[in-house]
Amino acid sequence: MFTDRLWVLKGAAALALLGWLCTQSRRVLSELHPEVEQVALFTDSLRGKTIHLWAKHVTASDAAGFQIDTYVGPMRVLTSQPPPVGSFVSAQARPIGPRTLEALSLHINEGFEWKRPLNYGISILTVVVYLWLVRRRFRWRIEEGVFRSKY
Repeated sequence: MFTDRLWVLKGAAALALLGWLCTQSRRVLSELHPEVEQVALFTDSLRGKTIHLWAKHVTASDAAGFQIDTYVGPMRVLTSQPPPVGSFVSAQARPIGPRTLEALSLHINEGFEWKRPLNYGISILTVVVYLWLVRRRFRWRIEEGVFRSKY
């Protein structure tokens, strides 16, 4: 198993198993917590399920709730304390009707417009600096093989 023999096949098998694991996890999670777009065609199978909304842009707001845009059009989220228009929110909600959700918990993401790009920039810069600092340590010569046996 830990020799250079058939290393391409072993790598492909490992990637295939990882892909299968990710597919199974996605399937189970989507049954427990469906996507918000499924609320557009409300069915009884959605009752009692929790939907997670992450970083959704508020396009309209009134005293009863607010509106967000999705891939299938606008959705209405009912809450007692609606956020202002233009803010980004994360929420846990449950479907109560076609294109209508009730917020169980609501979080307004302050500074989302500038914090997220800054986070990505710092992360990319950190990886580039790290790779530059350790560039000599990770040289790979294909003729030496991928998996080196102890014996």
